Amino acid sequence: MDPVTLEAQPRVFGAGDITGLGGFTHLAYYHGQIVAQRLRGVDAKADHTAVPRVTFTDPEVASVGVSEAAARARGIDVLVASVDPAQAVRGYIHDFHRGALKLIADGARGVLVGATLVTPRAGEILGELALAIKLCIPLKALADVIHPFPAFNRVLGESLGTLAAKVARRSA
Repeated sequence: MDPVTLEAQPRVFGAGDITGLGGFTHLAYYHGQIVAQRLRGVDAKADHTAVPRVTFTDPEVASVGVSEAAARARGIDVLVASVDPAQAVRGYIHDFHRGALKLIADGARGVLVGATLVTPRAGEILGELALAIKLCIPLKALADVIHPFPAFNRVLGESLGTLAAKVARRSA
């Protein structure tokens, strides 16, 4: 069942917080777009594969996809890569001292399934990861993306490379 469509009554729709999928403005907006399409007769359906979750604190806390524990509970062949974004040049520039980036991959499929970040600009970095999860982009392709220097998202390159190498070693 599409969580955005309430089956109790024909043409009764729910969007945003009422769906129980998270109290995020961007999710409610997305649901509103789906409902608007449905009202116009378009057979639109919400895809909750990669809903970004961001708390705009200092530093920002963001995640997308599943956590390591949830992935293991689903029986996924979990691979993990972690790094501290504070160790990137941008961390030094901003006097940022401690953060976290944790990427969760499905080793059997060679794709990203989850990510958690604690870093300045985490909400902006998350878009690339949400797209990767939604489209099941292979880790090998993700590891080959060029990230601008000295942007905070440069930490993705090393972490994605680590995951891609782990997948390659398993299939060798």
